[in-house]
Amino acid sequence: MNKKWKRILMIIYVLVLILMLSTATYAYFTMIQVSNVSPHVQSSSATTDWLIFSTGDPINIQATEENFGKGMGDLVGKTYGGALLQVSNQGEEVSYNYNVNLDIANNEFSYTTPSEDAELLLVVTDPNGDELTKIAGLEYKEVTNGNGEVLRGFDITTKKGTYYIASNYVITSDLQTQHIWNVEVVLVNLDSDQNVNTNKGLEAVLKVEKAS
Repeated sequence: MNKKWKRILMIIYVLVLILMLSTATYAYFTMIQVSNVSPHVQSSSATTDWLIFSTGDPINIQATEENFGKGMGDLVGKTYGGALLQVSNQGEEVSYNYNVNLDIANNEFSYTTPSEDAELLLVVTDPNGDELTKIAGLEYKEVTNGNGEVLRGFDITTKKGTYYIASNYVITSDLQTQHIWNVEVVLVNLDSDQNVNTNKGLEAVLKVEKAS
């Protein structure tokens, strides 16, 4: 084989290698499990009140080259935490307190921009339909994705630990009342190279439980 053909084959090999690297599969995994404690029953000689907690399906976000490439949208996972108070003695108003928290046990994500733009956003809506802008320990941020869209939420990109979405929240009823906390996790598709988070993941549990 002459030198000319060797050079041509080498160029083809390099081009194929570059193509393989540029189309490598992403592997961003974001798992938010959900958990609720057993129903709380308050008994007396005349009444039995039920305070029941519920949660939606787990959030499981997996980014690949097919759904998270340049120019594509963000990936969103949704779930909820709920509390239902049912009073047996109608007309007699009762109140209880409960907590909603997000416990992030493992988080391998890193920022990929010098300005530390949020890669993972937590968006929470309270039972009144209002979006939360304050959670102790978390920063509410605004970030622009690769398509120029402005997103807002709590930055959980590198966070670990327990964060209270609601603490000692009061539920009151004289018959039946239900509270729903809607929770979203957004994997933001930034206008940056996010390959540093390949094969990285986040694991957390959304909990609804009676306040002590």
